[in-house]
Amino acid sequence: MSVTAAALAELIGAELVGDGSLPLDGVAKIEDAGERKVTFIANRNYLKYLPETGAGAVILASIPEGEEGRRSYLVTDDPYAGFVKVLRHFHPEPAKPEPGVHPSAVVAGDAVIAESASVGPLSVVESGAAIGERTVLLAHCYVGRDANIGADCFLHTRVTVRERCEIGSRVVIQDSAVIGSDGFGYAPGEEGYAKIPQVGNVVLEDDVEIGANTTIDRATLGCTIIRRGVKLDNLIQIAHNVDVGEDTVMAAQVGVAGSSTIGRRSMFGGQVGISGHIRLSDGVMIAAQSGVHKDFGPDRILGGYPAVEIREWRKNEAAIRQLPDLIKRVRKLEGGK
Repeated sequence: MSVTAAALAELIGAELVGDGSLPLDGVAKIEDAGERKVTFIANRNYLKYLPETGAGAVILASIPEGEEGRRSYLVTDDPYAGFVKVLRHFHPEPAKPEPGVHPSAVVAGDAVIAESASVGPLSVVESGAAIGERTVLLAHCYVGRDANIGADCFLHTRVTVRERCEIGSRVVIQDSAVIGSDGFGYAPGEEGYAKIPQVGNVVLEDDVEIGANTTIDRATLGCTIIRRGVKLDNLIQIAHNVDVGEDTVMAAQVGVAGSSTIGRRSMFGGQVGISGHIRLSDGVMIAAQSGVHKDFGPDRILGGYPAVEIREWRKNEAAIRQLPDLIKRVRKLEGGK
């Protein structure tokens, strides 16, 4: 599929600088792009690669001095958003499976499956469960007793939705994620650890996306809640009775301990750990591999273990790097001991 640079500029609402008739047939990374490919620069740190790229067209916010005339440019205030539109143009979403229940699927007689929904091969839908309009379950999915999945959802292969869990509309769950596994609750006693029944559920509100192999534990009592618009990456663990606020995003391997509340519009880097029974304010950004044990207020940027304000963390890290030289100086002052 080929399209001109002018057509792409019109598609994303960008100003075209250069040859509008240039044919383009796909997208590529800046270091790999050839003359018929389009790439993008959203971070100024990547401008240094611009003279070296072989891309026929580049989406960016402004053209650096000396680069005019070398290729076609699509100039826009938001290059990343423009690139997403171009990516979708060249790689439209694959067609959904046809509605209906695959002959190899096992569906309880009292389960409610919308006529426009699709239940894939070897999937299981238990008694009392409901699947909404246009929702897709690919192969080997499991929907437990009395679980409810809304409209326009897409469950990739091997997804598990356990009993009584509730999923809103337009939810995407990637491969092998588990929604509603038992919370980690045990009571110590003389004969060992007695398992505490986990009788609550998990609620995923509308427009949530859950990454592959992510696990969200059901509440001991009540609900574990993932609120509207939350996006969770792969390999994340959300413990029992956690409440994740609207439009929060978490990168891979984040762990949130039980009964914690995460504010709205928060951003967690990879491998962040949140201790249990704390309530974080809205708009918090947390650097990768940080450990958070308390709230610092809204719209803060945190880093380190234990986490502190990002500027303090950077000062601490800079000081730690000076410790070897400081130790040498102290030993010298002490007479070489």
